[in-house]
Order: sequence, then structure tokens, then C-alpha cells
Amino acid sequence: MDRATIQLAAFGRRAIPALRTLLFERDPSGVFGPRCGAVWALASLHAFEVLMEFLATSREIVDPVERVGEEAVINAAARRLRDFDDERVFPLLLAIAERRLLPGVIETLGRCRRSETISLLIAGLADDDARPAAAAALLKLGDRARPALLRAAVLAVPSSGVEITSSRRRRRSALGLLRAMGVGQDDWPILQPLTDDLDSRIAMLACDIGLGLGMAGDEAVHRLVSMLSTADLLLSLQLEDCLVRHYGVARRVVNSLIVDNGLSTDGSGERRAFLHRVISRGEHGLDPTRPAAS
Repeated sequence: MDRATIQLAAFGRRAIPALRTLLFERDPSGVFGPRCGAVWALASLHAFEVLMEFLATSREIVDPVERVGEEAVINAAARRLRDFDDERVFPLLLAIAERRLLPGVIETLGRCRRSETISLLIAGLADDDARPAAAAALLKLGDRARPALLRAAVLAVPSSGVEITSSRRRRRSALGLLRAMGVGQDDWPILQPLTDDLDSRIAMLACDIGLGLGMAGDEAVHRLVSMLSTADLLLSLQLEDCLVRHYGVARRVVNSLIVDNGLSTDGSGERRAFLHRVISRGEHGLDPTRPAAS
């Protein structure tokens, strides 16, 4: 925060008009530090009405550089409204989120724990910037969010052909949240087809959930091992952790694969080493410490 903003705030509420002017002053260069400083100062002076007025102001910004700066200020203002207990905050932020999924807006909406936000939060899972805040908010909603997460996990866009990247991100995140929340055996028929999903990370998460429920057995273990042939380094580590997590179920299949004649094909050395690591960690009770993909 720049020194001028701190000095200005030291004047107390007399500084509010000047801080308001600074906050509303658009910067085509995209520099947002001073204006975010004004947000901090206004919040510290409890001038939340000014922040509400700023967020309620309609703005159409075409230039991408200026838009990045403007969104940074909007995020800052939205985050500071978490300290303002006013019934007008929720509908204002909800209206903003319906136009643009900004992380600061999502964070403050998430603190409200309102069911009306679920569809927006699900949409936020597909956005790299909004995803962490959306995921945290959905976790707080718990059981109320589960039906929507189940639908999100299985809904690929488009429904046929090559799935778009944002759809895969949303489905991965939804599955990761379902695993964290816990799902019931009644939910497994909805998720079971995902064990054969074309996206390896989605398939891995579905197998992980099924094994944890005791609803997926040898077939899921074989599926996890088969993914190794096309896995990158991160996914291979996550596959290993998944098998170690469920080693009690996977032990027999993993041991049988060690001596399987099919392991003499190309790439068998890597797979054999992978299986030996799973056995070593599983037999010695080495719990996975690396998080699985979501």
C-alpha cells in the first residue's frame, strides 16, 4: 500500500471524499495498487457504503489491461464487504457473480453459505481464478451442495465429441469435492460410469471414491494400473497414492500383476517399478502424503 493512502486515511472520516474519488478513478494502464489501497482505507474507516456504491456502478471495459486492473479493485472491495453485516451485500455480490466469476466476489458470497449460490459456485469450478474460492464455499455448504456436485461430475460439455477443457476442470473439481465431503453408496451408481471416463484424472477420482465406498474392486484396481501407460509424472504419483490408500483391496491384484506375463511388453519396467513401490508402501503402512488431483 502506498504511503499517500496511509497518510490520507490518518485524517479519519474527513478523508472519505478524497478516497472515494481515488476509488472511482479508472486507470487505463491497469495499475490498481493505489485504488486497492483506497479500498483498504475506506473499509478501515467503516465507509462500506462507498464500497457498495462502487460495486453497484455499471462498467463496461473493453481494453483487457484496464479490465484486469478494474477486476482487481472489485475483488478487493468485495473481500472487504465480508466485514459489513448488511442484507444488501448478498444480492449485490450475487448480481456481480452472475456477470463475472471473480474470486473476491465468490469468497464473500461463500461466507454467506446460501443455497442460492450453488449453481454459480459450480460454474466457478471451471474457472482457474475462481476455482479455489468456489471449492471452499461448496465445502462449507456440505450436504446442500452434494446433488449439484453429482450432476456436475457427470455432465460433460459437449455431451458428445471432444469435451472442452473447462468442462473437464469442472468435473474433476466436483469429484474431488465429493470425495472430500464423502458420498453414500446410493450415489455410486451415478459415479460408477466415470471409472471408464476418457479423462484419466476423472477416472482415477471415480475409482478412488468407489474403492473407498467398498463398491469398486478388482476392476477399479486394474483400471488405475492401466492409466500408468499414458500418465504424466504428477498423475503417476497420484495413481500410486490411490492404490496405497486402498492397498487392502488392491493387494491381491497388484501382486498378481507383478508376475503377469503381460509385463514383458514395452514399458513393463516402469510399470513393474510402480507396482513394487505400491507393494512396499502398502506393506509398510506408508500412508500417502501427496494429494490426489481434483
